[in-house]
Amino acid sequence: MSSSINTILNSSGTALIIFTVSAALAGIWTKSAATRIAAGLAVLVATLFLSISTRSLFAWTVSGVERPSFPGFMLLAVLAVATITRRPIAASAEFRFATLVLAVAGLFLYPAANGFLNRDPYVAGYSGYLLCAAVAVVIAYALFRGYLLTAFALNVAIVAFLLNVGASRNLWDYVMDPVAWLIGCGTWIALAAGFAIRAIAPAKIQPVSQPSSGIGETPISH
Repeated sequence: MSSSINTILNSSGTALIIFTVSAALAGIWTKSAATRIAAGLAVLVATLFLSISTRSLFAWTVSGVERPSFPGFMLLAVLAVATITRRPIAASAEFRFATLVLAVAGLFLYPAANGFLNRDPYVAGYSGYLLCAAVAVVIAYALFRGYLLTAFALNVAIVAFLLNVGASRNLWDYVMDPVAWLIGCGTWIALAAGFAIRAIAPAKIQPVSQPSSGIGETPISH
């Protein structure tokens, strides 16, 4: 039973990624939500039967993506829904906040964990109160702003950590994952690029009114 649950949890992120990307590509040609759902499911099923060597394409992808954190799973689910409904998800203040937290946390965690810095903040996820306090601050701010999905996702992640739901005993692995970090970074790179384009775009030239020769007189003819 537990092995089956682990298999489902490990595959959830991969399934959402394949479905969302396929639905997004289908959205280039169609505005129908039903067609995008069908395209996403069709590609997902195809990856289960398309084999490379002795494993399916889906299994290979699972081995590369691995299990998402619960906040990462929620982020993928929100993106999947937004892709189907064609909602401008970046317009949501909560989405921008959540992706910003993930992007900043990942920039703090992953370069150091891969040896680019002398100190490894990943160690803080095993013991101590620093990471717990940081997560508590994020939850408190999310509740203050009314970002209930963000607060819910982080609380579920903490409960999963306390109950030893996953194989890891590090809190970092429950509150974020590399895919969520890449989505967070990609979101803010796109937002920054959009802001820069709007900032440097030439202003529209306003039509200049023809000067008048005086009060009550007709415009000067040329």
